[in-house]
Amino acid sequence: MSRVLATLFLIMALVPVSGAPADATACSCASRTPRQSVDAAAAVFSGTATHVDEPLPNNGEVAVTLRPDHVYKGEPGAELRVSTRAESSACGYTFEQGGRYLILAGSGRSGLTTTLCSGNLRLPAGDRPLRLSDRTQGMRPLTPELIDALGTPVRVRAEPAPDRTNLMVIVAVVAGALVLGAVIWRRGRGAPRG
Repeated sequence: MSRVLATLFLIMALVPVSGAPADATACSCASRTPRQSVDAAAAVFSGTATHVDEPLPNNGEVAVTLRPDHVYKGEPGAELRVSTRAESSACGYTFEQGGRYLILAGSGRSGLTTTLCSGNLRLPAGDRPLRLSDRTQGMRPLTPELIDALGTPVRVRAEPAPDRTNLMVIVAVVAGALVLGAVIWRRGRGAPRG
């Protein structure tokens, strides 16, 4: 009887471990070359995380606002938002506010998305284009294959373009002042001298 109880106890102890949901949801990345990663991405850029949102409770996503300094693929913009899963076990990529990254993002339902498997890299602070001599976080150098796959970047302007509305208002005020000054000057010349 003790053998039967011991066997049942052993079976009961092993069943939850073998069927644990964490095993089924662990992130597993397929091996890709840098060229394949860049080709698969909708946008590739280097930039600094200016804001990392709190994870959304309903869908477990985190949105990150980045200020790009160089765009290797896609449209340059003064600010980009990228979403990722909140948990690394669900292939979410971890961002830190103030950190600089090379981001390879896909296009999702709500904009750009990225994962732990996309090929993102943490970069040293700065804003220059990536070079072979640069090192990623952890002091791993960039590879010639990645630099070749990235190609020539487009520099993103640090400051937004001037607002043309303000410029037009200034021009209108100056033009109005000149017209008013000319009218006053003409009236002064046409007045009888006494």
